[in-house]
Amino acid sequence: MPRGQYAWWNSPVVQDLKLSDSQQRQIRLTVKEYRVRLLDIRSRLEKAENDLEALFNQDPVDSPKANEAIDRLASTRSELTRALSQMSLKLRSLLNAQQWQQLQDYQARRPRRERLRK
Repeated sequence: MPRGQYAWWNSPVVQDLKLSDSQQRQIRLTVKEYRVRLLDIRSRLEKAENDLEALFNQDPVDSPKANEAIDRLASTRSELTRALSQMSLKLRSLLNAQQWQQLQDYQARRPRRERLRK
């Protein structure tokens, strides 16, 4: 997923992009297509983070188990990045060059704090 991407399809920028009805429909379908998968991965990511935290809080720390938890966490983060990037690529393919540039310009103007929250 390109750096700093966010759920632009649910923001006021959509009006500025002048999306066709077909584009809007395809964007909604794409987001819907990825929704369950992203929710599942985010849930597994939260569990992996909690599992690792619990292992770090043990005394003494079980290093082999902690390393396994680290690997699970890294793998799940990678899976989330891959899924978000694939969805972003599909959404990008629905925009023409001018719409894409408008979206990039809008994103660049967003306050850094706002970009990091998403």
